[in-house]
Amino acid sequence: MSNLPKLSPVSVALMSVLPVIDYNTVPIEVLRSSHASIALSDEILRPKVTVQRIEIPTSEDGHLIPADIYRPASAMPNEILPAMVFLPGGGFCLPAQGGHPFIASKISGEVNCVVILAHYSLSPEVRYPVAVEECYSVFEWATNPDNASKLFFDPTKVAMGGDSAGASLTISISVLAKRRNLKNKMKHQILYYPAIYPNAATESRQNFTEGCILSRDTIDFFLNNYISSEKDKLDPICFPSNLETEDLIGLPPVLIITGEADPLRDEGEIFARRLLDAEVIVSSYRVHGVLHGFLSIPPLHSKEVLEVIDMTTGALRRAFS
Repeated sequence: MSNLPKLSPVSVALMSVLPVIDYNTVPIEVLRSSHASIALSDEILRPKVTVQRIEIPTSEDGHLIPADIYRPASAMPNEILPAMVFLPGGGFCLPAQGGHPFIASKISGEVNCVVILAHYSLSPEVRYPVAVEECYSVFEWATNPDNASKLFFDPTKVAMGGDSAGASLTISISVLAKRRNLKNKMKHQILYYPAIYPNAATESRQNFTEGCILSRDTIDFFLNNYISSEKDKLDPICFPSNLETEDLIGLPPVLIITGEADPLRDEGEIFARRLLDAEVIVSSYRVHGVLHGFLSIPPLHSKEVLEVIDMTTGALRRAFS
């Protein structure tokens, strides 16, 4: 706690009432219910959108992945728009929460695009690589002209992004799309405080994992519930820290957002440098005074969230132009 930098007012307020949760003793169903129940106030303005729940079949066995399709209310009914697949974070174990629909609505309305909020299967009921393959199936589905035409978006203009675990999955999908020679390329990656390493001895992990939202025990809980075996920690598709430079060359442009008091901060910024070394177009921004999850956790909603979304929408508009 003594190593924390000066925090934003909403971060200070949340820290003062933050309960200590032992993830290893609370049933996963209780954790998920609590996680999903925290709503973002309706008083916080957002663009008007339509939301349609669909199910997307996986490439491997055809089982269905729920997804919410956000479309600007101002768009013409048959207007062809670009699209973004968004993968919500939650340590691979927890569902989307109150801030995720807000992010999807803001991006959809302000970029004038379709946003596909994908609800991939959670751990520990399934383990790596199930979520990766599901998310790849969603992206593959979105870049298929037959599917895109039914929902009036352009399969050649599809970006992908996510927060925390969802950002890690986004990186994995970008690499798989390259390896598998997917015809329609990913236009852009949006990575909010990505989880890159299974274990990291970075300064931010040492300074910000005690008494904070994302403790060392919580990180270990998510990790141990996600992987199938210890060897997964060395798998580059499971954890992007294992990717070689050759894997990174030719990836789509990237926007990375990190939080100053987030244990995952340093690994996101190290990854940004690795992308730059691989000659990938990358922009990396550190938001000062914020904690892990500041974009998606409703009590942490602040002006900083709006600034990050402004950067996101600007990057996507340029990518889609």
